[in-house]
Amino acid sequence: MSHASAVGRPLRQIMALLVTVALTLGLSAVMTVTSSKDAAALCSADRFNGKWRSSDPRLKRIDIWQGEDCRLYARAWSVCEHDKSRICSWGTRRMGDSPEPNFRFFYYNWSNANEVLHLRMKDRSHISVWDRTDFHDGTKQTISVTMYKSS
Repeated sequence: MSHASAVGRPLRQIMALLVTVALTLGLSAVMTVTSSKDAAALCSADRFNGKWRSSDPRLKRIDIWQGEDCRLYARAWSVCEHDKSRICSWGTRRMGDSPEPNFRFFYYNWSNANEVLHLRMKDRSHISVWDRTDFHDGTKQTISVTMYKSS
């Protein structure tokens, strides 16, 4: 009998060790997910966050938000070429980092051009956007648009 219980003891110790490892790994995964969400919540709010609108059909709206990585992302919108009653998204882009707090930029690479948008904060409810498009045929186009923050 003492031989059988001596064999059972290491088996129970191994099982206890395996259960402990499984619980530790599970708890670690939960903590990592929670920490990522908490980190995103700790991002400092940026004044550029929000929906910005203009009356210019070439640049009707810009949506700006903070991602889980604490970086700013943007999506520009203009009046659709095929349906002037709607606005069409240009797609999502990450905004460029700038040492100046009142300045941000982002860009699009099109099949026929490269376009960069420079955003400058005028005050909490107004930004000015300078948009430069360099077409592959050598022509360039620039526009400036004042945008208003939507409530």
